[in-house]
Amino acid sequence: GFIFALTTLLSLSAWQFKRLEWKTGLINERVSRFESKTTSLESIEMPSEFEFQRVKVTGVLLNEYELFMPALSKNGNNGYHILTILKSSNLGNIIYDTGWIPLKKREKNERINNLMSGEKEFEAVIRIPGRKGRFQPDNDVTGNFWFFVDPIQIQNFTKLKLEGTFYLESVNNGPNGYPLGNQTRIYIRNNHLQYALTWLMIAMGLIGVFFAANIKRVKK
Repeated sequence: GFIFALTTLLSLSAWQFKRLEWKTGLINERVSRFESKTTSLESIEMPSEFEFQRVKVTGVLLNEYELFMPALSKNGNNGYHILTILKSSNLGNIIYDTGWIPLKKREKNERINNLMSGEKEFEAVIRIPGRKGRFQPDNDVTGNFWFFVDPIQIQNFTKLKLEGTFYLESVNNGPNGYPLGNQTRIYIRNNHLQYALTWLMIAMGLIGVFFAANIKRVKK
């Protein structure tokens, strides 16, 4: 029983150290891409393999299509990310997260001075559409509330043919300060060292209890 319990605890600790190495590598990759030189989106053959890379792309925002994604800003305020479609002459239609707005700016007439019109060069971050999280609600297509980016659902909603393997998040703010860009969350929680050391300490405690019990038995 002692050997089995000790082996289990040490295995759990070793697994967490492996997870720590994997998570650290993942964070470093995200940071290095995000902080690297901005490159042309057209020059990347497979954008879906370069998540968090900063890119430049030229196109027109189709502001008649707006999708609302409830989200906290980086400062923890309630609001929405405004998703729309970026029409690029060479790359087709790409889902484009223009950034975050406060609740009071949901209606478009509250954002007339924040809309971008005409062809422009945009700086953005490549993102990969996510699957629905375990505790996330389904997208409310009828109410136009989106909790995760699903290109097929958004394609059905807009009736436009869309790029399905990646989307873009704006780096810069919109005109007159909104929407707030640069909302990409690069750093992810990494508690694996804490978990690994916890399992290791429990294993050490078990060894201590085992030896103490056996010393008492020998003395008797």
